[in-house]
Amino acid sequence: MARMSLKISLGPLVSFSVEGENCRELAAALEGFDHLNKTIDAMCSDLAERVYPDGVPPKTEQEEGAS
Repeated sequence: MARMSLKISLGPLVSFSVEGENCRELAAALEGFDHLNKTIDAMCSDLAERVYPDGVPPKTEQEEGAS
């Protein structure tokens, strides 16, 4: 009997893993991933809009010195 394990990292703080006996089980476990992806995208977009209301992050000190 073989076990399959799939680990996905979405960034430095977010990752998840799925285990199953075969590809069919892994595919079933990942159903709805598209919905999860859209939810995370909406959350991150909302956060970005709150942090950078003008849509552009402020220049770093290095960028300021290069100008």
